[in-house]
Amino acid sequence: MSERDGAGSGGSLFWLQSWLDRSGRVPFLAIFAWRLVNAFTINTFFQADEYWQALEPAHRAVFGYGYLTWEWQHGLRSYLHPVMYMFPYWVVKRLGDEYWYVLAAPKVVNALVAAVGDYYLYDLVQRRSGSTRLAKLVSLLSLFSAWNWYCWCRSFANSLELTLTIVALYQFQSEAYVRCLTVAAFTCLIRPTNAIIWLYSLPAVFWQQPRLIAVSAVIGVAVLSLDAGINYWFYSGLHVPLWSFFKFNVTDSLSSFYGVSRIDFYFLQAIPVLLLNYLPFFLYGLLRSPWSHLKGLLFCYLFAFTAIPHKEFRFIFPMMPILLTYSASGVLSLSAKISPTRMKQVLGLTVSASILLAYYFTQYHEVGELQIPTLIRNRITSSKPHPRPVSVGFLTPCHSTPFQSHFHLPENEAELWFLTCEPPLAHNVLSGTTVESYMDESDYFYSNPRLFLETNFPAIMALDAVPAQGAQWPHRWPEYIVMFGNLWDNSDAKVQDLLGKHYTVVERVWNTPGHWDGRREGDILLLQLSAVSH
Repeated sequence: MSERDGAGSGGSLFWLQSWLDRSGRVPFLAIFAWRLVNAFTINTFFQADEYWQALEPAHRAVFGYGYLTWEWQHGLRSYLHPVMYMFPYWVVKRLGDEYWYVLAAPKVVNALVAAVGDYYLYDLVQRRSGSTRLAKLVSLLSLFSAWNWYCWCRSFANSLELTLTIVALYQFQSEAYVRCLTVAAFTCLIRPTNAIIWLYSLPAVFWQQPRLIAVSAVIGVAVLSLDAGINYWFYSGLHVPLWSFFKFNVTDSLSSFYGVSRIDFYFLQAIPVLLLNYLPFFLYGLLRSPWSHLKGLLFCYLFAFTAIPHKEFRFIFPMMPILLTYSASGVLSLSAKISPTRMKQVLGLTVSASILLAYYFTQYHEVGELQIPTLIRNRITSSKPHPRPVSVGFLTPCHSTPFQSHFHLPENEAELWFLTCEPPLAHNVLSGTTVESYMDESDYFYSNPRLFLETNFPAIMALDAVPAQGAQWPHRWPEYIVMFGNLWDNSDAKVQDLLGKHYTVVERVWNTPGHWDGRREGDILLLQLSAVSH
């Protein structure tokens, strides 16, 4: 995109030009401070991968306890991402293992990741467009983006992917191809689908400079070797997560187990969610801009992900620089057509909307799911010494809260379990079972909660009771049970009828006014065993 794509001209833009020119580039320390505030004020739950695929394996590696999901048990994930959190965890462990620092350490890392991305975003846009004004405005839109505030400072692999993509694209625009290829290689190991960007962008460069094909091969071997060494260390054996990831998602086509979305998901849902109040500016800027490499990359990326049945908002997070660039172009073009006073009002409303949206999603929406681990931990650690580990069971959709990265309770203090949701892998399915017919443990529970409890648990009895000789139960009744209010209050499920005589609701934590998953509706309840039968 060139300067003329959105610069505009005339007196109506004078105030905006003047303000942008005076503002100067935002210093890195200022951006880092902004993202630190961002990271430490995120008090809500978004998706489980933030904790279970990054912090949980890192916590287990450093502190010796934590849960590894099936992806880690079967080698689908590379430790290249979690290792980033191991050093701060190690520092916390050396300094005394204080609980607050266990929670805080990853937030500092996340703030640093986002700050680096924000800093290089200016360079990328300035280098790409040749427009300082456009680069400054894109940076400001990024800093005030409600979606970026909500998502970038979380420990998703997608957050790191976005930052590395920005850095690699900047090196690409600077024609620093060795650095570009190196960063791109690491990015593809963290999120293999990032290769779509480079399959689109690099062929023309390779055509002009064939020597770079050999250079990229050498870099690829070096980065893969480093990744293999890291994974060999943590897996205690040779694993190739890239191949396992490809096999699960492509050859076995099992990603659809986690949901299939409509074909127009990324166009009619994901882009509006990522942009939110910026959407009108984006559409205006996109429609006014001619076809370019930038627009081609955006649509290529969207169509490639559209072909994958399982879709999520954050999968297209690496496209945020392009989305923001067209949004900024729309702002600049619009400012040339309306009065300065009206433009100030429009931007004032836009910033206000961003603040309100960011506040709601980081302080209000699904806040209980992040509060409940600390609440339970405080109950366990503040009560009298226990002769045996305190048991806590989660009768919720699997991975509805963080785990040991937020409980931070060793196994001699707490026995934590939850309903699992492994996909239909070869070892856990009967012959002839399809993805559509397969049911995980969580599915069985929610299909008939009372039957599940009566089948998988003994009759309510004292905590120290043991099964009769020869009897086996998958679970024993825990001292605490966590469940969502929608299940407890549902008379058809009859869970309250079964548990109400023996368990007391000791905490009711407000979570969200509504949820797309009906199983997660209502408050989060903490039940404590209060009476037993013999």
